[in-house]
Amino acid sequence: MTGTPFKLATVENGRAPFVIMVVGDSAYGLDGLYRAWRQGRRGGALVGVGSILLLLEDWDTNFEALCLMADFVAAGSAPESTLVDATSVRYLPPILRPGKMIYAAANYGDHIREMLNVSRLENSEDRENMLDRDKAHVRPYSFLKAPSALIGAHDDIIAPSDCSKIDWEVELAMAVGRHAKRMTTANAMDCIAGYMTTNDVSARDWNMRDDWPSLRSDWLGGKSHDTFAPMGPYFVPRAFVPDCMNLRLTLKVNGETKQDGNTSEMVFSPEEQIEFASDMISLEPGDVLSTGTPAGVGHGAGTYLQPGDVVETEVEGIGAMRNNVVAETGN
Repeated sequence: MTGTPFKLATVENGRAPFVIMVVGDSAYGLDGLYRAWRQGRRGGALVGVGSILLLLEDWDTNFEALCLMADFVAAGSAPESTLVDATSVRYLPPILRPGKMIYAAANYGDHIREMLNVSRLENSEDRENMLDRDKAHVRPYSFLKAPSALIGAHDDIIAPSDCSKIDWEVELAMAVGRHAKRMTTANAMDCIAGYMTTNDVSARDWNMRDDWPSLRSDWLGGKSHDTFAPMGPYFVPRAFVPDCMNLRLTLKVNGETKQDGNTSEMVFSPEEQIEFASDMISLEPGDVLSTGTPAGVGHGAGTYLQPGDVVETEVEGIGAMRNNVVAETGN
Protein backbone atom coordinates (compact mmCIF):
# COMPACT_ATOMS: atom_id res chain seq x y z
CA MET A 1 0.00 0.00 0.00
CA THR A 2 1.52 3.33 -1.06
CA GLY A 3 0.13 6.77 -1.69
CA THR A 4 1.51 10.09 -0.52
CA PRO A 5 5.29 9.81 -0.06
CA PHE A 6 6.62 10.60 3.41
CA LYS A 7 9.76 10.42 5.50
CA LEU A 8 10.21 9.88 9.22
CA ALA A 9 12.78 11.37 11.57
CA THR A 10 13.61 11.22 15.27
CA VAL A 11 14.10 14.67 16.78
CA GLU A 12 14.19 16.55 20.05
CA ASN A 13 13.55 20.15 21.04
CA GLY A 14 14.02 20.32 24.78
CA ARG A 15 11.87 17.34 25.63
CA ALA A 16 12.10 13.59 25.14
CA PRO A 17 12.86 12.46 21.58
CA PHE A 18 9.84 12.15 19.33
CA VAL A 19 9.05 11.15 15.76
CA ILE A 20 8.05 13.52 12.99
CA MET A 21 6.46 12.71 9.65
CA VAL A 22 7.68 14.85 6.76
CA VAL A 23 5.25 15.26 3.86
CA GLY A 24 6.46 17.59 1.15
CA ASP A 25 8.07 20.58 2.85
CA SER A 26 6.16 20.26 6.12
CA ALA A 27 6.82 18.25 9.29
CA TYR A 28 4.24 16.96 11.75
CA GLY A 29 4.60 15.51 15.22
CA LEU A 30 3.62 11.89 14.74
CA ASP A 31 1.89 11.48 18.11
CA GLY A 32 -0.40 14.50 17.66
CA LEU A 33 -1.01 13.69 14.01
CA TYR A 34 -1.98 10.16 14.94
CA ARG A 35 -4.49 11.34 17.54
CA ALA A 36 -6.08 13.74 15.04
CA TRP A 37 -6.24 11.10 12.32
CA ARG A 38 -7.71 8.46 14.66
CA GLN A 39 -10.68 10.57 15.74
CA GLY A 40 -13.79 8.70 14.71
CA ARG A 41 -11.87 5.75 13.28
CA ARG A 42 -12.03 2.23 14.64
CA GLY A 43 -9.50 0.50 12.37
CA GLY A 44 -5.97 1.26 11.28
CA ALA A 45 -4.36 1.52 14.70
CA LEU A 46 -0.71 2.53 14.74
CA VAL A 47 1.48 0.41 17.02
CA GLY A 48 4.46 2.12 18.65
CA VAL A 49 4.05 5.79 17.79
CA GLY A 50 6.82 6.83 20.18
CA SER A 51 9.87 5.75 18.16
CA ILE A 52 10.88 4.48 14.74
CA LEU A 53 12.28 1.38 16.40
CA LEU A 54 8.84 0.60 17.83
CA LEU A 55 7.26 1.22 14.43
CA LEU A 56 9.68 -1.22 12.85
CA GLU A 57 8.73 -3.95 15.28
CA ASP A 58 5.36 -4.22 13.52
CA TRP A 59 6.30 -2.49 10.30
CA ASP A 60 3.84 -4.04 7.85
CA THR A 61 0.86 -3.02 9.98
CA ASN A 62 2.31 0.35 10.86
CA PHE A 63 3.26 1.23 7.29
CA GLU A 64 -0.35 0.85 6.18
CA ALA A 65 -1.50 3.24 8.90
CA LEU A 66 1.32 5.70 8.16
CA CYS A 67 0.32 5.79 4.47
CA LEU A 68 -3.24 6.66 5.43
CA MET A 69 -1.94 9.38 7.76
CA ALA A 70 0.19 10.84 4.96
CA ASP A 71 -2.90 10.92 2.72
CA PHE A 72 -4.72 12.66 5.59
CA VAL A 73 -1.99 15.32 5.60
CA ALA A 74 -2.01 15.67 1.80
CA ALA A 75 -5.77 16.25 1.91
CA GLY A 76 -5.20 19.26 4.17
CA SER A 77 -6.85 17.61 7.18
CA ALA A 78 -3.94 17.78 9.63
CA PRO A 79 -4.54 20.33 12.44
CA GLU A 80 -2.11 23.24 12.50
CA SER A 81 -1.22 22.26 16.06
CA THR A 82 0.55 19.15 14.76
CA LEU A 83 3.01 21.14 12.65
CA VAL A 84 6.64 21.12 13.80
CA ASP A 85 9.22 23.73 12.85
CA ALA A 86 11.81 21.42 11.32
CA THR A 87 14.48 24.12 11.58
CA SER A 88 14.19 24.38 15.36
CA VAL A 89 14.75 20.73 16.29
CA ARG A 90 17.83 18.58 16.70
CA TYR A 91 17.87 15.55 14.42
CA LEU A 92 18.87 12.37 16.21
CA PRO A 93 19.75 9.10 14.48
CA PRO A 94 16.43 7.82 13.09
CA ILE A 95 16.81 4.51 14.97
CA LEU A 96 18.14 5.36 18.40
CA ARG A 97 19.19 1.96 19.71
CA PRO A 98 19.41 -0.66 16.97
CA GLY A 99 20.24 -4.15 18.17
CA LYS A 100 23.16 -4.41 15.75
CA MET A 101 24.75 -2.64 12.81
CA ILE A 102 26.33 -4.72 10.05
CA TYR A 103 28.55 -2.87 7.57
CA ALA A 104 29.91 -4.02 4.22
CA ALA A 105 33.64 -3.78 3.58
CA ALA A 106 35.30 -3.70 0.16
CA ASN A 107 32.02 -3.52 -1.76
CA TYR A 108 32.81 -0.99 -4.52
CA GLY A 109 35.45 -1.93 -7.11
CA ASP A 110 37.13 1.48 -7.33
CA HIS A 111 37.30 1.71 -3.54
CA ILE A 112 39.00 -1.70 -3.40
CA ARG A 113 41.59 -0.48 -5.89
CA GLU A 114 42.34 2.76 -4.05
CA MET A 115 42.78 0.91 -0.76
CA LEU A 116 45.07 -1.65 -2.39
CA ASN A 117 47.32 1.17 -3.60
CA VAL A 118 48.14 2.03 0.02
CA SER A 119 47.85 -1.47 1.50
CA ARG A 120 50.47 -3.67 3.17
CA LEU A 121 49.90 -6.68 0.95
CA GLU A 122 53.18 -8.52 0.62
CA ASN A 123 52.87 -10.03 -2.85
CA SER A 124 51.03 -9.77 -6.17
CA GLU A 125 49.02 -12.93 -5.46
CA ASP A 126 47.40 -11.30 -2.43
CA ARG A 127 46.65 -8.24 -4.54
CA GLU A 128 45.04 -10.28 -7.30
CA ASN A 129 42.93 -12.12 -4.73
CA MET A 130 41.61 -8.79 -3.44
CA LEU A 131 40.78 -7.59 -6.95
CA ASP A 132 39.04 -10.86 -7.83
CA ARG A 133 35.32 -10.35 -7.26
CA ASP A 134 34.23 -13.61 -8.88
CA LYS A 135 31.16 -14.46 -6.80
CA ALA A 136 31.65 -18.14 -7.50
CA HIS A 137 34.33 -18.18 -4.80
CA VAL A 138 34.25 -14.75 -3.11
CA ARG A 139 31.68 -13.97 -0.43
CA PRO A 140 30.64 -10.55 0.91
CA TYR A 141 32.90 -9.11 3.60
CA SER A 142 31.03 -7.67 6.59
CA PHE A 143 31.83 -6.36 10.06
CA LEU A 144 29.91 -5.18 13.11
CA LYS A 145 29.95 -1.52 14.13
CA ALA A 146 28.87 -0.55 17.64
CA PRO A 147 25.45 1.18 17.80
CA SER A 148 26.93 3.46 20.47
CA ALA A 149 28.84 5.17 17.65
CA LEU A 150 25.61 6.67 16.29
CA ILE A 151 25.07 10.43 16.16
CA GLY A 152 22.58 12.65 14.36
CA ALA A 153 22.83 14.23 10.93
CA HIS A 154 24.12 17.55 12.28
CA ASP A 155 25.99 16.43 15.40
CA ASP A 156 29.74 16.82 15.85
CA ILE A 157 32.20 14.09 14.91
CA ILE A 158 34.67 13.98 17.79
CA ALA A 159 38.27 13.38 16.75
CA PRO A 160 39.82 11.18 19.48
CA SER A 161 43.16 12.40 20.75
CA ASP A 162 44.78 9.06 19.93
CA CYS A 163 43.55 8.89 16.31
CA SER A 164 45.58 10.60 13.59
CA LYS A 165 44.02 9.11 10.45
CA ILE A 166 40.27 9.72 10.65
CA ASP A 167 38.56 8.96 7.36
CA TRP A 168 35.11 9.25 5.77
CA GLU A 169 32.83 6.83 3.90
CA VAL A 170 29.42 7.81 2.51
CA GLU A 171 27.04 4.83 2.50
CA LEU A 172 23.44 3.79 1.95
CA ALA A 173 22.08 2.16 5.10
CA MET A 174 19.09 -0.19 5.26
CA ALA A 175 16.75 -0.74 8.22
CA VAL A 176 15.28 -4.16 8.94
CA GLY A 177 11.50 -4.30 9.41
CA ARG A 178 10.85 -7.95 10.23
CA HIS A 179 12.64 -10.99 11.63
CA ALA A 180 14.82 -12.58 8.97
CA LYS A 181 16.91 -15.74 8.96
CA ARG A 182 18.52 -17.48 5.98
CA MET A 183 17.00 -15.19 3.43
CA THR A 184 17.66 -15.72 -0.28
CA THR A 185 18.37 -13.08 -2.86
CA ALA A 186 14.86 -13.67 -4.19
CA ASN A 187 13.15 -12.59 -0.97
CA ALA A 188 15.88 -10.67 0.89
CA MET A 189 14.40 -7.21 0.39
CA ASP A 190 11.14 -8.31 1.98
CA CYS A 191 12.78 -7.75 5.36
CA ILE A 192 13.93 -4.21 4.58
CA ALA A 193 11.64 -1.41 5.73
CA GLY A 194 13.58 1.60 4.50
CA TYR A 195 16.80 3.50 3.97
CA MET A 196 19.02 6.11 5.63
CA THR A 197 22.16 8.08 4.80
CA THR A 198 25.23 7.29 6.87
CA ASN A 199 28.95 8.06 7.10
CA ASP A 200 31.11 5.13 8.18
CA VAL A 201 33.77 7.25 9.89
CA SER A 202 36.96 5.21 10.28
CA ALA A 203 40.23 5.43 12.20
CA ARG A 204 42.69 4.02 9.68
CA ASP A 205 45.58 4.03 12.18
CA TRP A 206 43.50 1.76 14.43
CA ASN A 207 42.21 -0.39 11.56
CA MET A 208 45.73 -1.63 10.74
CA ARG A 209 47.61 -1.94 14.02
CA ASP A 210 51.40 -1.78 14.14
CA ASP A 211 51.45 -3.59 17.50
CA TRP A 212 49.73 -6.63 15.96
CA PRO A 213 51.13 -6.73 12.41
CA SER A 214 50.39 -10.43 11.89
CA LEU A 215 46.68 -9.93 12.71
CA ARG A 216 46.33 -6.85 10.49
CA SER A 217 42.73 -5.62 10.92
CA ASP A 218 41.14 -4.24 14.09
CA TRP A 219 37.51 -3.56 13.13
CA LEU A 220 36.45 -2.51 16.63
CA GLY A 221 39.14 0.13 17.01
CA GLY A 222 38.90 1.24 13.41
CA LYS A 223 35.16 1.68 13.22
CA SER A 224 33.41 1.99 16.58
CA HIS A 225 34.75 5.07 18.34
CA ASP A 226 32.04 7.30 19.77
CA THR A 227 30.44 9.58 17.11
CA PHE A 228 31.85 7.50 14.22
CA ALA A 229 28.40 6.74 12.75
CA PRO A 230 26.49 9.87 11.72
CA MET A 231 23.11 8.75 10.37
CA GLY A 232 19.98 10.44 9.07
CA PRO A 233 18.35 12.84 9.11
CA TYR A 234 15.53 10.75 7.62
CA PHE A 235 14.24 7.23 7.44
CA VAL A 236 12.71 6.78 3.98
CA PRO A 237 10.37 3.80 3.53
CA ARG A 238 11.50 1.34 0.87
CA ALA A 239 8.22 1.76 -1.01
CA PHE A 240 9.22 5.33 -1.90
CA VAL A 241 12.64 4.44 -3.31
CA PRO A 242 12.04 3.01 -6.81
CA ASP A 243 15.56 1.64 -7.27
CA CYS A 244 18.07 1.50 -4.44
CA MET A 245 20.67 0.34 -6.97
CA ASN A 246 20.64 3.66 -8.79
CA LEU A 247 21.28 6.32 -6.16
CA ARG A 248 24.03 8.91 -6.25
CA LEU A 249 26.27 9.08 -3.18
CA THR A 250 28.37 12.18 -2.50
CA LEU A 251 30.62 13.40 0.28
CA LYS A 252 32.33 16.77 0.62
CA VAL A 253 34.97 17.96 3.06
CA ASN A 254 35.07 21.74 3.49
CA GLY A 255 33.05 22.12 0.30
CA GLU A 256 35.38 19.97 -1.83
CA THR A 257 33.84 16.86 -3.36
CA LYS A 258 35.75 13.77 -2.23
CA GLN A 259 33.32 10.98 -3.13
CA ASP A 260 30.86 10.90 -6.02
CA GLY A 261 29.55 7.45 -6.83
CA ASN A 262 26.43 5.45 -7.47
CA THR A 263 24.96 2.45 -5.69
CA SER A 264 24.93 0.66 -9.05
CA GLU A 265 28.69 0.22 -8.55
CA MET A 266 28.25 -2.22 -5.65
CA VAL A 267 30.04 -5.54 -6.01
CA PHE A 268 27.54 -7.40 -3.82
CA SER A 269 23.94 -6.19 -4.07
CA PRO A 270 21.84 -5.44 -0.99
CA GLU A 271 20.07 -8.76 -1.56
CA GLU A 272 23.37 -10.65 -1.55
CA GLN A 273 24.51 -8.86 1.58
CA ILE A 274 21.27 -9.70 3.39
CA GLU A 275 21.51 -13.34 2.32
CA PHE A 276 25.10 -13.53 3.58
CA ALA A 277 24.40 -11.83 6.92
CA SER A 278 21.16 -13.68 7.65
CA ASP A 279 22.84 -17.05 7.11
CA MET A 280 24.93 -16.30 10.21
CA ILE A 281 22.85 -13.92 12.30
CA SER A 282 19.12 -13.53 12.78
CA LEU A 283 18.14 -10.06 11.65
CA GLU A 284 15.65 -8.28 13.87
CA PRO A 285 13.46 -5.19 13.43
CA GLY A 286 15.56 -2.07 13.84
CA ASP A 287 18.85 -3.69 12.83
CA VAL A 288 20.90 -1.66 10.38
CA LEU A 289 22.86 -2.94 7.38
CA SER A 290 25.15 -0.50 5.60
CA THR A 291 26.12 -1.34 2.05
CA GLY A 292 29.66 -0.04 1.46
CA THR A 293 31.33 3.06 0.07
CA PRO A 294 32.58 4.18 -3.36
CA ALA A 295 36.05 5.48 -4.15
CA GLY A 296 37.30 8.80 -2.81
CA VAL A 297 38.07 8.08 0.83
CA GLY A 298 40.87 10.03 2.46
CA HIS A 299 43.15 7.04 2.98
CA GLY A 300 43.68 6.61 -0.73
CA ALA A 301 45.18 10.11 -0.98
CA GLY A 302 46.74 10.21 2.48
CA THR A 303 44.46 13.02 3.67
CA TYR A 304 42.38 12.77 6.83
CA LEU A 305 39.82 14.70 8.84
CA GLN A 306 41.01 17.37 11.24
CA PRO A 307 39.22 19.44 13.90
CA GLY A 308 37.54 22.34 12.14
CA ASP A 309 36.62 20.35 9.05
CA VAL A 310 33.01 20.18 7.84
CA VAL A 311 31.75 16.94 6.30
CA GLU A 312 28.66 16.92 4.05
CA THR A 313 27.24 13.49 3.23
CA GLU A 314 24.30 12.76 0.94
CA VAL A 315 22.51 9.83 -0.64
CA GLU A 316 20.18 10.90 -3.45
CA GLY A 317 16.57 11.03 -2.34
CA ILE A 318 17.38 9.73 1.15
CA GLY A 319 18.89 12.68 3.01
CA ALA A 320 21.85 15.02 3.51
CA MET A 321 23.99 15.42 6.62
CA ARG A 322 26.43 18.12 7.72
CA ASN A 323 28.80 17.29 10.57
CA ASN A 324 31.55 19.40 12.08
CA VAL A 325 34.73 17.69 13.23
CA VAL A 326 35.84 18.79 16.70
CA ALA A 327 38.73 17.84 18.96
CA GLU A 328 38.14 15.58 21.92
CA THR A 329 38.03 17.51 25.19
CA GLY A 330 38.25 15.39 28.35
CA ASN A 331 35.79 12.67 29.38
